[in-house]
Amino acid sequence: MGNPSKSKGTSMETWTVRYLAWALQDTRIDRMPLKGRLDEGDIRGVRFRGEPVCVECKDTKEPQYREHWRQTLVEMANMDTPYGVLVKHRKGVGVKSLKGMGAQMAVMDEDTFERFLTGLTGLHVADLAELTEQLRGEARRVPRNPHLVWLPLERFALILNDGLPLGPDA
Repeated sequence: MGNPSKSKGTSMETWTVRYLAWALQDTRIDRMPLKGRLDEGDIRGVRFRGEPVCVECKDTKEPQYREHWRQTLVEMANMDTPYGVLVKHRKGVGVKSLKGMGAQMAVMDEDTFERFLTGLTGLHVADLAELTEQLRGEARRVPRNPHLVWLPLERFALILNDGLPLGPDA
């Protein structure tokens, strides 16, 4: 029998790929091969404003938000990108469906969140301002980590998709 922790992590990465590829309709999104200390996240092919997005996935029993975000920052630097997100399994929410994945936590620090919001350009100005304020209102503070915020992965995918509808029927 394999390592259960590794299996959980692999499943989280696989379902994150499935969700983002579906939501963004982009078949280039895939799991990233390991690079040791020069790791560039768990998922490749995610882009925002033409820049790569470092996507780190975690499905751990203990939250460890601060430690996992520090790892994401290192991997963002390895990737040479200002954009990164920690996709964290929400306790009690299944990961083995598109609906469940859309409800998982997309965690980032406030500065990164603001970089994403100020980078939105695909909508008319009034719609853009409304979406930006809506997303700021939906972002939640991560417990005991006041500089970190999270929102559902579905809402983060909406940012990546410039506010346009998600999925094949959009």
